[in-house]
Amino acid sequence: MTKINVRSRSALRIGLCTAFLLFLLAPHSHAQQSGLHGTVLDSTGAPIQEAEIEFDSGTTTTLAATDAEGKFSLSGVTGNGTLLARYPGLSPAAVAIGPDFYQQDLELRLSPAPSNERIQVSAEGEDRIPPVPSSEFSIPTEQREVSGALVIDDVLREAPGFTLFRRSGSLFANPTSQGVSLRGMGASGASRAVVLLDGIPLNDPFGGWVYWDRIPNASIETMQVLNGGASDVYGGGALGGVVNLQSRSDTTSFASLETSYGTLDTPYLSFDGGVNLHNWELSAAVQTLRTHGYILVPAGQRGLIDTNAGTGDVSGTIELAHNWKQNGRFFVRASSFGESRQNGTPLQTNSTRIPEVDLGGDWNNATVGAFSIRVYGSDEIFNQNFSSIALNRNSEALTDVQRSPSQQIGFALQWQRVVAKRHNLTAGVEDRDVRGHSAETTFSGRPTADVDAGGRQRITGFFVQDAFYFARNWLLTLGAREDEWLNSRGFSNRIPLPKGAATLADFPNRTENAFSPRISLLRALPRNVAVSASVYRSFRPPTLNELYRNFRVGNVVTNANSSLTSERLTGGEIGVSARQWKEKLTLRGNLFWSDIDHAVENVTLSTTPTLITQQRQNLGTVRARGAELSAELLLPSHLRLSGGYILTDSKVLSFTPNPLLVGLRVPQVPRNEVNIQLSYLWRNWTAGVQGRFVGKQYDDDINTFPLDSYFTLDAEASRRILPHATFFAAAQNLTASRYQTERTPVLQVGPPVLARAGFRFDFGQR
Repeated sequence: MTKINVRSRSALRIGLCTAFLLFLLAPHSHAQQSGLHGTVLDSTGAPIQEAEIEFDSGTTTTLAATDAEGKFSLSGVTGNGTLLARYPGLSPAAVAIGPDFYQQDLELRLSPAPSNERIQVSAEGEDRIPPVPSSEFSIPTEQREVSGALVIDDVLREAPGFTLFRRSGSLFANPTSQGVSLRGMGASGASRAVVLLDGIPLNDPFGGWVYWDRIPNASIETMQVLNGGASDVYGGGALGGVVNLQSRSDTTSFASLETSYGTLDTPYLSFDGGVNLHNWELSAAVQTLRTHGYILVPAGQRGLIDTNAGTGDVSGTIELAHNWKQNGRFFVRASSFGESRQNGTPLQTNSTRIPEVDLGGDWNNATVGAFSIRVYGSDEIFNQNFSSIALNRNSEALTDVQRSPSQQIGFALQWQRVVAKRHNLTAGVEDRDVRGHSAETTFSGRPTADVDAGGRQRITGFFVQDAFYFARNWLLTLGAREDEWLNSRGFSNRIPLPKGAATLADFPNRTENAFSPRISLLRALPRNVAVSASVYRSFRPPTLNELYRNFRVGNVVTNANSSLTSERLTGGEIGVSARQWKEKLTLRGNLFWSDIDHAVENVTLSTTPTLITQQRQNLGTVRARGAELSAELLLPSHLRLSGGYILTDSKVLSFTPNPLLVGLRVPQVPRNEVNIQLSYLWRNWTAGVQGRFVGKQYDDDINTFPLDSYFTLDAEASRRILPHATFFAAAQNLTASRYQTERTPVLQVGPPVLARAGFRFDFGQR
């Protein structure tokens, strides 16, 4: 009989234990090495072929696509991260990945995606060009930080078709010219798009323009632009599209600060921070910005009265929020904004003060669906002085001192639920009440009259939408909204000074109803290609500013018109998108067409050497049609190249009172626009450069004041110098192009090079 000594028996026991442990650990090790794997299904349980799969570990991104059975496999990925599945026409699905997920066969289900949501509870990802045929454009945080831009509206110009009423940006322009125009809609200062922050409108309730510095930049998480009529969900104001901004919301404590100093004596600071404790969030954001500005008139045309156009503003927000586990969130937010501007001469100034309170709640239940509500109210005072300027620009005289107070209160309620696995139903109601007037004193060497005009507006709307996944790879979206616009208590009082008979007028109440339907059809094709087609109607009621407030820019006087009616748009578009070359190339093209009936435009009534008189009037029909092209390419060495082009043909088709306008181009609409961006993001370094070409356009309705085409170049680079600190340098208009911004009729030009440098501090994860 063979004997085994003690040492041999001990070695045998160790070997057996080791083999047993290796056997137990083998499945886990294999799972770690095999990465993530699973299946992507639609809401009916059918597998989805060529769905996009993305795993983001925070430092690297791994891409894949599902096969014919909807299965995917990501090899070589480890650690924590986020797994995202996307497919055209379906809502993305995201899963937070931990160690246990590597041992599972994952299953992700995608539901039909609504065409639009009145209240966006969360962003659907940060693709610069989302892989859908509709005209959507997103600007992620990391792309904003290499744009070179200081203010939000300059960042948004990266989206094809986005412009303000005039070429000048909000840093130097009068706020009344900061209305949004999309796809050639702009013909006056009011926005042709609705701008939302967390589902709450930012458009000025009195004039429709936007104060872009109301929102501290550090608090913005996502920026999205949707081109095309969207009144079927968003109602009046969304004639040409939507700009959706979402503020930062963290489940952990955080703090972000950006501070810089630039040329033109431009100091800047933006801060956002918050603490999170037991499902309660308390956050605060503040921003202060000042610039000494520049002289708007070219050197050869300046006179003694030409001074710098500069601005100084301060905004602040404090928010308290509570999370109900994974089912909902409630917040209350108070904000305040103050601004003071110099507009190029000593007497032309304006100032604004806006306090606002917002409340919101989002709640989701698997049985009854998701509910979102927003309630808001604000009280605004807008002051502005106007002057007449001598032909030699050596003197000016005060002509008008205005004070325009306004108040608004509103709410929006939205419900959403997937029904019978194929229908994503969305319904909602919205109501907004605005009161305001313009009290002014006119001058002709001395006070000549006290004038007061204003009124009240109320818009109530109901909408419903069904995104119907009626067959594999087919999505049909049917939506409609009914709005009632009531204009009441309209008045105009004029009292001559020093004494005279008062002229009093009360305008009759007016009511208009608008029905805004939409039909969209999307087809997902093999090889990551999708096509879509849409037809829709939209509307925009005139603002209190357009109805009752006169204004003056240089020697151009524009009078109000209390008889204006709503603009009505009938339009459509077709689009195609493709994501190719191992998900590294995204292409999208859209053809669009819009007929706008009763478009509001500043129509010239008379012209003299010293004064041009205009009035806001409803034209017969304006047609805007054209094409958009967008592309994004992920290059080796962590480079990203993207760009967009839009061709817009916007002309007056009919106007009975003045047939001479027929066939002329709509003012402030260039025929060609091109944007291109190249960025580099890797570890501690980021850099970006972007160019913008804007074609020739006209500054007036009769096409006598052309504005030449121009090209500008912006750039920004940064280096992380400490774990939570980054140094950056940025410059706008590196080409030093003094492009033409307006003729009133004196030519004005854009700013010189604006260079700045500063630091970013970030504590906590975005």
